[in-house]
Amino acid sequence: MFAHRARFVAVLALSCLPGRAGNGSVASVSPELIAGRPVRLDEQHKLLSWSRAGSPYALVARLAWQALETKFPVQDNGVETWLAWSRFDPTTFEGVSWPHNPAGLYAMLADSAARWYAFSGDWAAVDLTHKALDYQLEHGTTPPDWDWARVPYASAGAGDVDYRGADDEWCDFCGRGDGIGVIEPDKVGELGYAYLQFHELTGEVRYRDAAIACADALAKHLRAGDETHSPWPFRVYARTNVAREEYTSNVIGAIDLLDGLSRLSLGDSGSYARARAVALAWLLRVPVTNDGWSGYFEDIEIQPDPWANPNQYSALRTATWLIAHPDDDPKWRQHAAHLIAWATDAFGGDTASERGTQWGATVMSEQAADRVKMGSHTARLGAASALWYEATGDVAARERAARSLNWATYVCDDRGVVAVGNEKNEGWWFTDGYGDYTRHFLVAMAAVPEWAPPGELHLLRSSSVVTHIEYERNRASWSTFSKDATDTVRAPSRPTSVTAAGAVLREQPGRDGEYAVRPLASGDVLVRVHHAAEGPVIVTTSAEPATAEAQLEAKARATP
Repeated sequence: MFAHRARFVAVLALSCLPGRAGNGSVASVSPELIAGRPVRLDEQHKLLSWSRAGSPYALVARLAWQALETKFPVQDNGVETWLAWSRFDPTTFEGVSWPHNPAGLYAMLADSAARWYAFSGDWAAVDLTHKALDYQLEHGTTPPDWDWARVPYASAGAGDVDYRGADDEWCDFCGRGDGIGVIEPDKVGELGYAYLQFHELTGEVRYRDAAIACADALAKHLRAGDETHSPWPFRVYARTNVAREEYTSNVIGAIDLLDGLSRLSLGDSGSYARARAVALAWLLRVPVTNDGWSGYFEDIEIQPDPWANPNQYSALRTATWLIAHPDDDPKWRQHAAHLIAWATDAFGGDTASERGTQWGATVMSEQAADRVKMGSHTARLGAASALWYEATGDVAARERAARSLNWATYVCDDRGVVAVGNEKNEGWWFTDGYGDYTRHFLVAMAAVPEWAPPGELHLLRSSSVVTHIEYERNRASWSTFSKDATDTVRAPSRPTSVTAAGAVLREQPGRDGEYAVRPLASGDVLVRVHHAAEGPVIVTTSAEPATAEAQLEAKARATP
């Protein structure tokens, strides 16, 4: 087992050596521009966001969502660009040829949209994602009589209006785009969980049924797994259940789906519980132990060796899941700390053409097969580090989180068009720029509320899906799918009133009471509300929005 780890780390070390890739040696200095924007530094010569807004993280999330909602036209094939292409031209917003990745993209969009709607009240984001999920159900789901029945395809050809896997004849059947009739079970788990989230958000029964179909398929095809075979293969022919690629470390989506359905007593809870137990035990026994973090990206050729092409996506996703579920792993602190450190060491170092550390910011690569520094993956490290800080109080993690998130803001331009990174040849992708990008800033602001907009009301986090929210000048009203939930709000002042289902809630500081208030350095407050009745929660405050000067002062205090 540990022999694999040694070989794996050696491969990573070689790939980081100057001259191994790109155009020669490591650059002697960091660029003075990031994605075309001049860098901003603090008095310690450490990186600030390009924006001087009170919350740059909220700003780039808003810019990106507004761009996705408004800029991408219907193409000649009759659908919007993001329904048929993975990449786009940043000027015309037309699709660029490359295999599409609908299931992974739409799972990311669902997670991002649910978080963004709760934070902003922007229902257009929900509508857009609603359309994407409906399109997948209608145009990208396997037939009911196949071995893997009624589950989503992860890939499609560029511009295809129906998803059936991308024909990989163009690369001599190498597996890029999976191949016709091939699915990715890890995306069955991820998109299945997205269907469940949107069932809770919208009440649509078809999303519930789609989630159950995904879980049933996963439970049916479960296997024990070992070092070269995961509980589900990475790529498999859906009609026959013949595996095309055996290993993926990405099982968190499946676990979330199985947990969610069991929580709601939907589907076959017994088989879901067994599948969940097997998947979690394998996760802790194999990749958490030997760092075999491979098998996620659909446009990579088949990897016979599970340790040949590691990625940080699965490792950091597992780390954040462990932080959120400490009861599932007695060694969650040890494991999560290791995974964050491993991902940082493996993908946050220098490449042949880019520094891994730029003005104090750790900048991340995606995978061994593509070591360009990228915004969404750098933001992922920032979000994971912010969650680790929240859980442990590790101030070095907060510093790392802020600097990496600051770097990630630079890839979003004033139009909300988000590039992959500083390297223009990497282009513009819907996953890197939208589905996966915005959610990390929202996670980080929930973990470190000081980074949310000063002088404004925002719901930062809820233990349940937020089904409806309205923001007014000094008032927020929302409802959650679960009547028993805990919500966290940043407000400009101590509330004058907090109600739930019409009942006045009491402030009980220091106790798990109905609501509690914590002052923030900016003068704002953090309000934690626990409610257990069906009906809207309303928080009212008398404070006026912060002045521009107060916002700048709050930003200066909040940034390390």
